[in-house]
Amino acid sequence: MKKSIFLFFLLLTIFSEITAQSIRRSAISFYGITNDNLKATAGQIANGSSSNNSNSYVIGFQQPLNYKINVALSVLSDTTICGNGKLVVKSGTCFTYQWFKNDTAIVGQRTDSISILSSGVYKLVGSDGLNKYDTSKSIRVSFVPKPTKPTLAKTLKDTILCFNDTIRLKGNLVYERYLWSTGDTTSSILINSPTSIFLRGGVRMGSTSNYCYSDSSNLITIRKNTTPIPSLLRVDDNLYSTDSKNYKWFMNNLASPVSATNVYKILYKGFYAVETSADKVCWSRSKDFIVQNDPASLDQKSYLLSAYPNPTSGFFYLQAKLNKRYSGYMELSIVDQTGTSKWNIKRFVFNENNIRLPINLKLNKGSYSIQVKLNGYKTQVIQIIAL
Repeated sequence: MKKSIFLFFLLLTIFSEITAQSIRRSAISFYGITNDNLKATAGQIANGSSSNNSNSYVIGFQQPLNYKINVALSVLSDTTICGNGKLVVKSGTCFTYQWFKNDTAIVGQRTDSISILSSGVYKLVGSDGLNKYDTSKSIRVSFVPKPTKPTLAKTLKDTILCFNDTIRLKGNLVYERYLWSTGDTTSSILINSPTSIFLRGGVRMGSTSNYCYSDSSNLITIRKNTTPIPSLLRVDDNLYSTDSKNYKWFMNNLASPVSATNVYKILYKGFYAVETSADKVCWSRSKDFIVQNDPASLDQKSYLLSAYPNPTSGFFYLQAKLNKRYSGYMELSIVDQTGTSKWNIKRFVFNENNIRLPINLKLNKGSYSIQVKLNGYKTQVIQIIAL
């Protein structure tokens, strides 16, 4: 009895093992999908390296048969690129990728994105790995070279604001569009306060409203003039200016050719002023200084007066001859024999040594005195006869 029971269980065990092996052989010989979840590849099964604990395998392909192709590109239209930039285009998900330029496959470009560095027509061909392919739309990519960068003036005169002055900056090249660091888009810009500024020039990018801009020009720093307004002090027959590096002197608004120092010799009465500068670009002017006292350096015999024709019918010339060139003014009056003034004039002398002044008066017959002061010095008198 015990032997019979043992033989029964032994036969049952052998039958179960044979049945299991038969089921496994049947599954392996089946070509197709026996389980939706991938557990091992065909290669792993063939070389016995699979660690799958399931009785179901995929034979022949290493991806699902329902892989979808999506060749939609991230760039939707033709594109123009400025300068040395690049355009990165990415596609949807495919199993294999091949990018083309001008209908020629680009070697090595087999990923889902591409960096475009040159002009051309680009597209993507994607597949599902089972000989099903799809082609993206084509996009045309153009590259516009950057314009040459402009240069802004670098001279001191172009970078210093002289008190209430303004500076107009302009680049050295012509562009379709201008872009200043201030945001202005005009070809030149007017500066009236200290600032730092640069310029970029642009060209239109194809038929679009966009512009390709150059690199920035050199940076120009506009600074305010710091030269203080000078003042004048008189000591004896000299005028002294407050200290500076450069000087220009004026008498009666005429520039003096002498004295580039802070000291100026007074030769005669008049209105004096000085301009000073730290850089010979911006000049600051003093208030007028009025010299009213006679300077000792002007000799009363330093000029001679005459009138001609004399006698006269009313028109004549008054002439003053000086022993050297002076700048100043002449005060002239004509009086009759009773001392009544008939005519007065003050005339500036513009750095001359021979002054001839035309006079045309309706004078009654008689004798007249012409009284003349040169630079406010002592009056000289000559006589004239009217016919």
